[in-house]
Amino acid sequence: MCAAEQSFKSEHPVNHRNLKNDKRIADPNIKSLDGMLTIGQVSMLTGVNKTTLRYWERIYNKFIIPRRIESSQRRYSLKDVEIIKTINKLHDEEYLTVKGINLRLKDLFPHNEDET
Repeated sequence: MCAAEQSFKSEHPVNHRNLKNDKRIADPNIKSLDGMLTIGQVSMLTGVNKTTLRYWERIYNKFIIPRRIESSQRRYSLKDVEIIKTINKLHDEEYLTVKGINLRLKDLFPHNEDET
């Protein structure tokens, strides 16, 4: 590693020692007290944009059902995160359409459809 790279890594704001312990920066691995994750945490864990998550919530409404707290914020369970990762994989790797993903989700998560 050259001197410029070492200098960049040591002085880069993300690597700054004060930011690593800053409580205002959300850690996606930390669950909230009620065991549910915020949309920001789910976005960081899955690599899916918040806007896309909101869109998927509408079109895959039989499978992704986030809970709402008093302030109308979405809270996702670990099951929801698993379904979101599955949808992302089906969309990006298998190039399935919305209808194809819905059919595949019915096979993979049949109990979710019966709950609605």
